[in-house]
Amino acid sequence: MIWLGALTTAVLAACGDDAAGVPAAAAKRSMTLSVRFDDGAGRLSRGTLTCRPGRRRATGIARPAARSCSRIRAAAGLLISQPRKDRVCTMIYGGPQQVRVTGAIDGKRVVRNFTRANGCQVADYDRLAIALPAIRVK
Repeated sequence: MIWLGALTTAVLAACGDDAAGVPAAAAKRSMTLSVRFDDGAGRLSRGTLTCRPGRRRATGIARPAARSCSRIRAAAGLLISQPRKDRVCTMIYGGPQQVRVTGAIDGKRVVRNFTRANGCQVADYDRLAIALPAIRVK
């Protein structure tokens, strides 16, 4: 199931926890994320993903947890980093959809908002869409 660009009827949003309470070695190999998607038309979807050695759990996510964990691991840099403030972007509006991802990856805090307000944000949003698991529409 593809969401974000293709699934405008779903919505993801997040309130995440961090790696608190997780042993230091496990925190360096773990991810706990909450995702909130707003389709811009009033429909919200939420999901959570926990990826730790020996424990993979997904709530509200249509894709199996193991597959979701590997895709998020591949896109960790996008979620941990903040976009450069000096990048030059086209002024092309991509739509009202918004995604908020919070939590922790390998002990590093994640707080990212993704929109489709301009060309740079659309590009980031589309990269995220490939990595993030589909969220069940309620």
